[in-house]
Amino acid sequence: MADIKPYLEKMVARFADPSVQAALKGFSKTLQFKFSDTNELWLIRAVDGTSATLSQETIEKPDVLITVTTDILSGIMDKKVNGTTAYMQRKIQVKGAMEDLMKLQKIMM
Repeated sequence: MADIKPYLEKMVARFADPSVQAALKGFSKTLQFKFSDTNELWLIRAVDGTSATLSQETIEKPDVLITVTTDILSGIMDKKVNGTTAYMQRKIQVKGAMEDLMKLQKIMM
């Protein structure tokens, strides 16, 4: 079971990258991460694709809900697990618009 906070902080930090900002222009969404192995809930609030904040909280209706284990998410971030394969095998489950899921790849991979 991985300590997930550094990985989530890495995602938030990617919003400072100019190439990520260009790809996520106008992306203002709430991304709720639900970790099934630790029962932790983390929230990333993205603002216009240029910045984001991280907090350990839950909201009632996030734009995107990602349910995953800490090991799978850390594996994707460390490039030890293929994100697409994990999604196809339902090791990562996402509720939200497919367009938002595609944009998530910019900060997760």
